[in-house]
Amino acid sequence: MDNNMKQLIKDIQQSNGAHILYCFNELETYMEKEAMFIISGVEKGDHILVVENDRIFPFVYKKLQLHLNEEQLAKVHHINNFDFYCFHGDFHPSTMVNYFLENIDTYSERNIFVRTWGHVEWGNDDQAMDAIGEYEKGIDKLITERGLISVCAYDDYRVPAALKSILIKYHRVLITDEKITILAN
Repeated sequence: MDNNMKQLIKDIQQSNGAHILYCFNELETYMEKEAMFIISGVEKGDHILVVENDRIFPFVYKKLQLHLNEEQLAKVHHINNFDFYCFHGDFHPSTMVNYFLENIDTYSERNIFVRTWGHVEWGNDDQAMDAIGEYEKGIDKLITERGLISVCAYDDYRVPAALKSILIKYHRVLITDEKITILAN
């Protein structure tokens, strides 16, 4: 695990949570950082809700198997990202925020701390970008209220400048493949 990522995770664990934006370019680096985030959370005793596509998650899971035992792996909960973000057939912000809350409450009701990693993907629908901004606004409020640690990951090649500026507005930390930036939100 690179030292910057280790330090960020340590700092966040000692704070009241964080909403983190990860804009990635390199898939292998992305999967490494996703695995690091999951492993650090599980080692801390947390459960991890991973909203990831079915193409990437098996590769991440193989990385997890190298570091975590069966009991620890049982704390990693995968939901297909298409199923999550299009829960009712479309990318609707309030539906997604409520669905996120339902999933988080499943753990909160049992006094279990959960971290989330969400790989946000959408089809060729340009209107989805407006919905993404509204979703991130709602999620940011929830994360702040509940003191959660949550990463929202986006393929940087697919994020237009206008959407990126909206995403930056609703996150406290920006991670790229090369660096970590604390945002002044």
